[in-house]
Amino acid sequence: MSQQEQQPEESGAIVTTVPATKTRRALSGLKRELTDEELAAPGTQKMILEELERLSDENSRLSSFKDDYHRADKNLAVVEEKQKRNIAAEIVSGSCLAVGAAALGYAPAVWASPPSGVIALVFGAVLIICGIIAKAIKL
Repeated sequence: MSQQEQQPEESGAIVTTVPATKTRRALSGLKRELTDEELAAPGTQKMILEELERLSDENSRLSSFKDDYHRADKNLAVVEEKQKRNIAAEIVSGSCLAVGAAALGYAPAVWASPPSGVIALVFGAVLIICGIIAKAIKL
């Protein structure tokens, strides 16, 4: 039993089978260059028109896949950009909280010198408030 068969399907994806491409073995050995006389034959024209119709149908079927791909690619780019913005907000918020907490922890050590203690206390409080606001609004 392979590893793929042992693992449960958790993504919710639907497994589909891809139809095997049909090869035309009877026509694979033919030479591809046709003379004007061969092109004028009704059988050749019917075969060419049949192949043209088949390829047109396949082209129209595949164009919807192309549109779906571009739509999904665009949605993925939007989600990735939002994720980058969230990571940046987390970095700013965490940095403000860390530096603010360090400043508040440093304030009692320098409280004896009047301007330094108050400056460290105010600086730490402002950074902690900015960190909380940055987390709340997520930039």
